[in-house]
Amino acid sequence: MNSRTGSKKRKLWLSTVLILMLSILVSACSGNGGGNNTTESASPTASGTTEPTVSASTSPEAIDTFEPVTLKLVLVGTKSADTDEVYAEVNKIMKEKINATLEVRFLDWNEYSQKYPLMFAANEEFDLALTGNWLDHTGTARKGGFLELTEEMIKKYMPQTWAQQPPLAFEQSKVDGKLHMISSNAFESGFQVAVIRGDLREKYNLPEVKSLTDFVNFLTTVAKNEKGMTAFGGPSVNINPNPIPIIFGDLERAFVHGSAPLIYELNSPNPKISNYLDDPEYAGRLEMLYEMAQNGVWEKDSIVSKTVWLDAFKEGKTAAFNSNILNAASAMEAINLVHPEWKPEVVDIHPSAKRTRSPFNGGGIAIHATSKNPERALMALDLLRYDKEIWDLTVYGIEGKHWEPVSDTKFKSLPASTGFPPDGVSPWGWRTQEMIRQLEGLAGDLLASTNEKWKANNIVDSKLATFVLDDTNIKNELAALANVQKTYLLPIFHGLVKPADGIPLAKEKLKEAGLDKVQAEMQKQIDAFIQSNP
Repeated sequence: MNSRTGSKKRKLWLSTVLILMLSILVSACSGNGGGNNTTESASPTASGTTEPTVSASTSPEAIDTFEPVTLKLVLVGTKSADTDEVYAEVNKIMKEKINATLEVRFLDWNEYSQKYPLMFAANEEFDLALTGNWLDHTGTARKGGFLELTEEMIKKYMPQTWAQQPPLAFEQSKVDGKLHMISSNAFESGFQVAVIRGDLREKYNLPEVKSLTDFVNFLTTVAKNEKGMTAFGGPSVNINPNPIPIIFGDLERAFVHGSAPLIYELNSPNPKISNYLDDPEYAGRLEMLYEMAQNGVWEKDSIVSKTVWLDAFKEGKTAAFNSNILNAASAMEAINLVHPEWKPEVVDIHPSAKRTRSPFNGGGIAIHATSKNPERALMALDLLRYDKEIWDLTVYGIEGKHWEPVSDTKFKSLPASTGFPPDGVSPWGWRTQEMIRQLEGLAGDLLASTNEKWKANNIVDSKLATFVLDDTNIKNELAALANVQKTYLLPIFHGLVKPADGIPLAKEKLKEAGLDKVQAEMQKQIDAFIQSNP
C-alpha cells in the first residue's frame, strides 16, 4: 500500500471517529441542560491517554481546508508537451494534502515582456506568479500588484519555508522594507554562456570556443557556409533589464536600471555611474554587432522576431543559443538525447571575467494582491518548495517516464524527457538548494563544475547587490529613456544602423529625455546606500 492510499484510509477512519465523538458530545450537552462548556480538551486515543492539541502554525492539517480551491499559477517560459500530464500528478498530491489544485498558465518567451505587466494592470484573476528583479518585481510591488507577506503568515501557512529559508533571502527580497516574494534559495549566477553545434565547429576546423573572438568567428563561419541555417537568433528585442545583449557585453560592469544606459563597476567599493555610450570599449562592441549583422549572422528582421530561439536551436534551425548555465546544460542534455551527432558544447566566452552571484530577489513566487485564496496559495508554495514528490515532479517530471533516480542526490534523464526537460519547465520560482539533484553525465557534471569554478574564481559580491532604485522622482524620465533606447539603440544592436552614425544621435535624444537628471538621482541614491551599508 503506498503512502497516499494509506493516508486516505487514515482520513476515512478519522472522519468516522469524529462523527462518533460529535454524537457523544451532543448527548452530553443534552444531559447537562445544554450549558456552554468552553474548555477544549484533547481527543482521547485508543489507549485512553490524550494527545496535545496541534497549533495551526505547525500543522497544515489544523488549517481549515474544507472548501476545495483551484489556484491559478502564472509562469514564464515554454510549456512543454507533457506539462499537463505532470501537473495532473502534482494536483493529486495537492488535493490530498491541502484540498487545492494548480491551474498553470505559461507566458512564452516571445510574449512575456508585454503580457506580464498587463496581467496586473488589468487585474486579471490569478493567485501566484513567478517574479524577480528581471520581471520588475520592485515596480509591481510598489504599484500594489503583490500581497504583502508578514512573518505571521509565513509561520502559519509556510512552516517549512520559515524554518529553512536563509534570513538573507527574506531580507534581499524586500521592497521598501516589506516582503512580497518568497524567493528561490539555490545558488545561481545569471550571467550567460553559449551552446553551440560542436559538429559544425569540427566541420570547419575551428578551434574550441574559449573567448568572445572565438564565438564571433564561429558564428560568422556558419553564416557564410551553412545556407538555410541561421547562425544565431540575434540580440533581444527587449531592452530590459540590460540595454545591450549581455553575452556581448562586459560582465564586470552592471546596469543600474534597464531603461537607461548607465553602468557601474561591480568591484568598486564606491560605485560611480557612467554612460556606456561614452566608453570606447562599448562602442567597439557595438561595431562588432554591426559587422556580425552585415555578415548575416542573424536574420535582417530579427528586431521584430517572435521566434523562440531555444526551440529553433533544438530543431536544428540555428547553430548557437545563449542562456544562463542552468538552461544551457538542460538544452545540451535534451539535444544529446535526440541528436547526439550535433555534439552540443556549452562555452563560457568570458572565462576570466568577474561576475556576481544572483541575489535572492532574482527569482521567486509572489501572491497576487487580489487573490481570493492567499492562505491556500502560500500552503501550495510551501509544498512546491519542500514536498519531495511534488518538487521532483515539477522540476524533473514523472519518475520512470522522464527521469529515474541514480542516488539520493543524482538523477538520469530518459528519452521522454524531451516532453518535460529537467529544470526546463519554469520551476525557477521554487528552486530549493537542498532538494536539487545533479544530472548524471556530461551536462550535470558541467553544471556542477562550472558553478564550483565560478564560486572559487569568478564570483564577486557587489556592494550594490541588494540596491533597489526608488524611481519616484524620475519615473517619467525613465519611461522616456526606455522609448529612446527602443527607437535609437535597438537598431544599432541589430546592425541596422552603423554605430558611428547612430550613437551621437542616440546620445542627443537620451539627453533630451532627461538622462542627466536620472544619472544624478541614481548616483545620489547609490551614495546614500553605500553610506548606510558600509
